[in-house]
Amino acid sequence: MRLTDEAKRVRKLHKSYSDARKRITAAMTETRPGTAVYLQYAKALQELDSKERAEEVALGLSPANLGAMVTTEFIYIAHSPVMPADREQLAILLGERMVKACEGLHYEDADEEARAQLGAEFK
Repeated sequence: MRLTDEAKRVRKLHKSYSDARKRITAAMTETRPGTAVYLQYAKALQELDSKERAEEVALGLSPANLGAMVTTEFIYIAHSPVMPADREQLAILLGERMVKACEGLHYEDADEEARAQLGAEFK
């Protein structure tokens, strides 16, 4: 795949900033945190990032105001339980819940016979 001239320039731009960032961080590791030199390196990193961002905006690679392009969306979902009006509806509702709760249980005839036999023995 052949890169266009613009893509080559963008790649070169990012590589130069990346190389500078690596040199600064390598130099930072040789200094002690809290010293004036360390703070100057930290400031240089911050300025490098700001310049890279400004250059990307100037070239049109990224938007100047990213927050204006992104919209927040809230989706609200409410769950309200159904209150049965009478005992018949209550029985239906509880029956449906029991069936749902027991889904996946496998009752076999042999198991039912064994339960009935044990129930008769231990009454």
